[in-house]
Amino acid sequence: MARVPNWTKEEADYLQDQWGVISIKGIANHLGKSVNAVKLKAQRMGLSDARMNFDGITVCQLGKALGREYSTMKNWINRYGMPARKKLFAQSARVLVISYFDFWKWAEKHKELLNLAKMEPGTIGPEPEWAKVKRKADQLRSQKTCQSVDWTPADDQRLSQILKTDITYPELARMFNRSESSIKRRIHDLNLKMRPVRLNNLIKYTPDEVQTLLRMAQEGYSYETIGSVLGKSALGVRGKLERMGFDFKRRRLRETAH
Repeated sequence: MARVPNWTKEEADYLQDQWGVISIKGIANHLGKSVNAVKLKAQRMGLSDARMNFDGITVCQLGKALGREYSTMKNWINRYGMPARKKLFAQSARVLVISYFDFWKWAEKHKELLNLAKMEPGTIGPEPEWAKVKRKADQLRSQKTCQSVDWTPADDQRLSQILKTDITYPELARMFNRSESSIKRRIHDLNLKMRPVRLNNLIKYTPDEVQTLLRMAQEGYSYETIGSVLGKSALGVRGKLERMGFDFKRRRLRETAH
C-alpha cells in the first residue's frame, strides 16, 4: 500500500493562509493533493468551516445577524443591488457571499432597510462610524416600538383629567411613556373634547436647527427624540420634514426638493 505523503510546513502554511479565501478544490489543485486529503488536514489543524474564514460573510449568515429571512436578503440583492456574489468553498457547493467592506458601503446608501438595535458590534466585521450612530437610534426607536399598546381604564381616566390642565403633547408622551401619535389617537378614540396645548411649531428654525433636524432624521432618530433636542413636538418635526421634501423611506432629501 502506498504511503500517504506527509505535509510540509510550507504546504500547511499555504492551507491555513488560503482556507476560506479560495475553494478547497483550488487549494488541492495547487498542492497536488486530493480534496479529501485537504479536508482531513484542515480538520486535524483545527480549521473551522471554510465559510467562517472568508473575509466577509455568507448571505445566509448575514440574514441571521440582521434578524432577516433569507428571502429578504435575496430581495435586497435583486431589488436594491446588494453586491453579493457566488463563491466556491468546496468542490461544487457555491454560496452567496459578500465582503464586509462591500456590505457596509452598500448599507450606507440603504440605511432604511437596516435595524441594528439587537446586533452586537463587530458581528459583520469592522463597522463604520455611522453604524454606531444608527444602532443607538434604532435602539431608541425599538424602545418605543416595544411599549404596550393597551390603554387601561385608569390610563384613560388619568388622560381625561390631565387634559384639563395646560399640558403639551411632548409632556403627555413622556408622562405616559408613549409616542405623541399614540396620545393623539387615544384622545380621538375616546372622543375627548379637550386638547393638549400645542407648541408653537411655526417659529422658524435656525440654520443650525435645520442641520440638526436633517442629521438626526437621516441617522434614524425618532421624531420624539429629535423634538426633545430641538424643543419641538414630534408632530411638528414630522411636518417640518414633510415641507422640506424629506424622503422618509430613504431618509434623505428628495433630489427635487428645494
